[in-house]
Amino acid sequence: MDTKFRIGLISAALAVAASGCFYPPTAVPPPEDKVSTIVPLPYDLAWTAVTAVIHANGYNIQAQDPNHGIIEVLGRQFSLRDADCGKIKSIVGTYVAIPEADGSSVYNFHVKAVSNESSRVAISAAFDSPLSVPLHPTRDVRCVSRGAQESHLLQQILAQARVTKPPSYRGAAPPSASSPSSAAPLEGGRPTLLGPGILKRPGT
Repeated sequence: MDTKFRIGLISAALAVAASGCFYPPTAVPPPEDKVSTIVPLPYDLAWTAVTAVIHANGYNIQAQDPNHGIIEVLGRQFSLRDADCGKIKSIVGTYVAIPEADGSSVYNFHVKAVSNESSRVAISAAFDSPLSVPLHPTRDVRCVSRGAQESHLLQQILAQARVTKPPSYRGAAPPSASSPSSAAPLEGGRPTLLGPGILKRPGT
């Protein structure tokens, strides 16, 4: 093979290899105050407020475990404001990788009792998107959350907490003074918890 032709092939191959590169995300995980907050409600009502916000946003619950305070939901398309998906280098320069329309988001809500009147709600998010790097196969990338969506959801939960009240029961006859009861009044509004280790999925 002619030396010049061989050099030309090598140069072309190097040019192709350099024409498309992917640089992983460099953003750091969001600070605690963007992904966690204290809700001034007991555990059961905090759980009610969280599920109300989930339904209001149209998210699909994939799994939930009230016994451990975990709800996993499938979100919707996300943007650069929500997550860092890295950068792409091509022959025209380096540019920010934009999440594709079929990218996905998953949110894990964690509800934990802090006291009889307050609970901590924390949200962890996972963002994934297919990315097209020039002259390379499409690849799935795990993007790093910026905390924007988590912070927005926490603000919605705090707003919902202000209007979340224990259920009131009407029509119940008052206890008769001549018929003392041996049992203490039941505490209303408490959800039935799943047994330990059982993960409840919608529809099951």
